Amino acid sequence: MKEKNIRKAPMRDNRTKVLFVRFSSLGDVILTTGVIRRFKEQFPDYVCDVFTSSAFAPVFEGLNFVNRVVSFDKKGGFKGFAKTVQEEINDYDYVIDLHANLRSFLLKFMVDAKFLKYQKDSAARRAFVKNRKCTERLGMHVVKKYAEALNPLGMRECTLEELRPVLYSDKAENSGIVLNPFASKPTKQWDKFPELAEKLVEMGHKVTVIGQGSFPKVDGVTDLTGKTSLSEMFDVIASASVLITTDSGPMHAGTALNKKVIAIFGSTTADFGFAPDFDGCAVVEVQGLKCRPCHVHGQEKCPEGHFKCMHDISVDDVLKLL
Repeated sequence: MKEKNIRKAPMRDNRTKVLFVRFSSLGDVILTTGVIRRFKEQFPDYVCDVFTSSAFAPVFEGLNFVNRVVSFDKKGGFKGFAKTVQEEINDYDYVIDLHANLRSFLLKFMVDAKFLKYQKDSAARRAFVKNRKCTERLGMHVVKKYAEALNPLGMRECTLEELRPVLYSDKAENSGIVLNPFASKPTKQWDKFPELAEKLVEMGHKVTVIGQGSFPKVDGVTDLTGKTSLSEMFDVIASASVLITTDSGPMHAGTALNKKVIAIFGSTTADFGFAPDFDGCAVVEVQGLKCRPCHVHGQEKCPEGHFKCMHDISVDDVLKLL
């Protein structure tokens, strides 16, 4: 008797599936990577996926502890976001909200999963800017706060260095000292980067400039501004001996690529928990200015008109940290 050809339903993957959510911005997305890596090490049988915007999906390229990256194009608006959720976000046991914004909040009502959210402490940051009111949690590094959100799943406490972010690059070409003079706000930008570049060339260093913006021509400097994709920028930083940067996404890329990082802070401060407090990193800033920080994210111009937080940082202040 001939056997019937019976089509079997696909087996469900019974492993615990966890979705980590962080949509933007570049530095914040990069900072999730070390937390996800440590979580995967502690729970190797869990499936760890990521949900982010398409602009930052390259952050997770080559990271073997991330199973899948789900991304959406912000240009598609909420309709495009909802379509991605409907088609791609399903069958998860846990959603870990590491963004805590409106979009990630709405996700809670669109997905059948248990939600865990990190404590953002936005109000505490604003209070510190307004009246210098300090709380115990204010200076806690954001990677520790990300990891804290995983406590209900039994994640063991990690040191800051254990939670250091990570990016993948197999770049071997030497790009020398890499400069990133750009940032999201003008008050986070240092005006002496061209002078620094000239001095470094005089000292015999190979110098490469990266980022999105315009940099004046300096003899002997390789200017890659506006000429690299996100992944290509990571490769340039990976091949650097030192990264000198503003408080920005590339700063976090430098720490994730285990580079020596010299970060120049102006209108923002390390008090918000985003400074590169990892081995091999240093922050240059003007101490004692009562007007710092003037804003949580920086401003278009100095509200006091003097911009001392950046003007009072000299080229020598940076060079002595090389």
